Amino acid sequence: MDIGVYDDYEDYEEVEFVAKSDKRYIVLVIYDIVDNKKRNRMVKCLERYGVRVQKSAFEAYLSKKKYEQLMKDASRIIDKETDSLRIYLLANNTSVRSWGIGDKHIEDVIIF
Repeated sequence: MDIGVYDDYEDYEEVEFVAKSDKRYIVLVIYDIVDNKKRNRMVKCLERYGVRVQKSAFEAYLSKKKYEQLMKDASRIIDKETDSLRIYLLANNTSVRSWGIGDKHIEDVIIF
């Protein structure tokens, strides 16, 4: 039975991100926002912290203080009755492997 393993995974450029310090966090933010105006506000908010890796997904490499500020800023934008916001704080030994198109990450404003 095939469980979704791809034989051609080596055909893609692989970039690995690892949190090298316990003072920084790898953060993944995904959202689903119904209202266009609020969605645009969310994009502008998240661009201050990280990079867009898919239409509704951002990655960041943040200090604890910036992580906490991100949670406050982003959670104020959504309507809890109609929207969805998920912020994942990944453990320090987590590695993220990425293939395909997307922004290249730089040291201080990485993965979101």
